[in-house]
Amino acid sequence: MATAGKAVVRPGGKRGVLVGGKAAVFDSEGQCPTCCTCEPFVLGSYTTHRTYSPCWDLTPYQGPGKAPPGSFWRLIEMGSCYPSSYPWYGAGCVNAEGRLVNLPNQFCSNYYYNGYLQLQIGCLSPDGTQILWPGTCRTPTSRYSC
Repeated sequence: MATAGKAVVRPGGKRGVLVGGKAAVFDSEGQCPTCCTCEPFVLGSYTTHRTYSPCWDLTPYQGPGKAPPGSFWRLIEMGSCYPSSYPWYGAGCVNAEGRLVNLPNQFCSNYYYNGYLQLQIGCLSPDGTQILWPGTCRTPTSRYSC
């Protein structure tokens, strides 16, 4: 019986430790669920301003091996925790090669203030219904399809 502070391994399953040091429970086939192989992280960040630094070159983040296959990406403006959400400027999925599908070559701002942008990689929640994102204001979002 499970109690607070205890891990229970179901029959046929086994415990293991992921590369990042987190504990994981594998199924009877020895497979780790998708949610335990992905850790949300910030792939890149840039401060835009219409006059001083209007465009962020996103080509270094294109190509294979940039993020875990099956994860998600979003281009988002950060700041103090917005009341409901942050402004998004693009989002998509990561394919089997680890490539951010449909990531544009650049993002250009028309705003006259410093916009702190992040290219974030998100992961599915354990139940597969939400995407978990990195950061201090980690508001999960509904899972979207690509």
